[in-house]
Amino acid sequence: MPSSSVPPLFPSLRPVNRHPRLPMKRICLLVGATVLLNACSSMMDGTNQTVDDGVDARATRQVGDRSVAARVSIPGADSAGAAAEYPDIWSRIGAGLQFANDYDNARIDEQLAFYRDNPSYLRIVTERASPFIYEIVEEVERRGLPTELALLPIVESAFNPNAVSPGNSVGLWQIGSSTAPTLGLKRDWWYDGSRDPIASTDAALGYLTQLHQMFGESWLLALAAYNTGPGNVRKAIDRNERRNRDVDYWSLNLPSITEDFAPKLIALSRLVATPDHYGMELAEVPNAPVVTLVDVGFQLDLALAASIAGVEPQTLYQLNPGFRQWATHPDGPYSLLMPVEVVETFKNNLQEQGERPNVTWDRYVVQSGDTLSGIARKFRTQVGVLQQVNAISGSRIIAGESLLIPRAYNSANPLAAPNAPVYSASSRETVAPEAPARYQVRSGDSLWRIANRYQISVAEIAQWNQLNPDAVLKPGQVLLLQAGSGLARASNEAAEPAAQSYVVRSGDSLSGIARRFGVTAEDIALWNDIKVGDLIHPGQRLQLAPSEIELN
Repeated sequence: MPSSSVPPLFPSLRPVNRHPRLPMKRICLLVGATVLLNACSSMMDGTNQTVDDGVDARATRQVGDRSVAARVSIPGADSAGAAAEYPDIWSRIGAGLQFANDYDNARIDEQLAFYRDNPSYLRIVTERASPFIYEIVEEVERRGLPTELALLPIVESAFNPNAVSPGNSVGLWQIGSSTAPTLGLKRDWWYDGSRDPIASTDAALGYLTQLHQMFGESWLLALAAYNTGPGNVRKAIDRNERRNRDVDYWSLNLPSITEDFAPKLIALSRLVATPDHYGMELAEVPNAPVVTLVDVGFQLDLALAASIAGVEPQTLYQLNPGFRQWATHPDGPYSLLMPVEVVETFKNNLQEQGERPNVTWDRYVVQSGDTLSGIARKFRTQVGVLQQVNAISGSRIIAGESLLIPRAYNSANPLAAPNAPVYSASSRETVAPEAPARYQVRSGDSLWRIANRYQISVAEIAQWNQLNPDAVLKPGQVLLLQAGSGLARASNEAAEPAAQSYVVRSGDSLSGIARRFGVTAEDIALWNDIKVGDLIHPGQRLQLAPSEIELN
């Protein structure tokens, strides 16, 4: 497990010091044997239905133009009272528990033992939660739901908004790609509502509410259905009924990950409610908003928005993982999460701009011999966006036609969105880059995310590196991503500095050099201002590291 010194996902958002905790309200169960924590790889099956959460419009506000109405409480007298009553967000969650102390089961004891044996993990994930946990708690309480549910993103994604499972479930709540549309979440080249912390919270809580009603108002069965799908839970109940067995959560024969799902949340809830009782330390997260939504009202380049707000561009990207490209969606949503302390600066500076600072577009006249993929490489964009903005259904273009080319605000040093897909020239299907032999872990990485990026399985990576599939990675750790390349196991120390340059030898290829030095062919091409398909020749010197620190 990583040490508590592992940097958070959002280093620029520092929580304030907590006041002393409230007196302990509950005495939890004793701790038993250890099992490993894992995030769930799937959430729902094909029986999902659109959620109707029955929201009282008088107590909420709509957020931007999102396809799922992401709602958060309007700060008022009640919110001020809550802030005065609870010295930190964890005390507030602990005061609202509804079912975590109602059960006595060995599976809960095992999960408690895991957390107690790995105290740094709990500190890391609670620190990661700091940008979004307040808004999630606000929404949970507004709906009258158990505050245990606010901790579910720890079980699901370790509170990493960019977590991706092998089954392509993504985001804090690990919503599947096939499930997102049934919950009304918008997903396309520009934007993925499953990754949007606010929109996905609204969708996930609405779905959990529906499952709670579907399964006789049992939160444990609702959690099981959230993890493995309501159809699988119904089958398990039917099997027990046919055998005259109990049909409660603890009695059902479910997948092992589902059988551990509710105990993990229960154990977390007890630890968060009374950390001193268990000798645990949580990150200092105030019972106050760290970020807030700002509705810009039009498409805006994120790097330009960051410049207007006076923050680093990567901060805005990390706070808004739903935007998969360098700008907000042309058709909305236009709302951005920003640190609360820069909102007034952003609004004032935006107003002083006068004219609306739209995304910049270039016009390019197609030349004979041009291809969409070639034009995309030339302008550092994607085939998919050229198809979308120019209403091109395939890859055919005609010489003499004009194409609109979106251009990033800081085009001399473009900032690639961390979740941007790669499109082939002839289709909108994503293409996975070739996996390097060695991979150096970056901040925010997980086994799921790395496996999804290179289209290999978590099990393979775990086997090649002698890791548990649920292992939490730390920056600098080196992983083997190909079998039989001589790396016995993942290094627990930071990798030695890689070569800065390389002189091409006879027989070399870009992909072969990339594998040898643990980078990607795409990276080498970018660092040397060449194309992946370009020929290289003996004696040519290639840069094997970026000239500036890269964004993860």
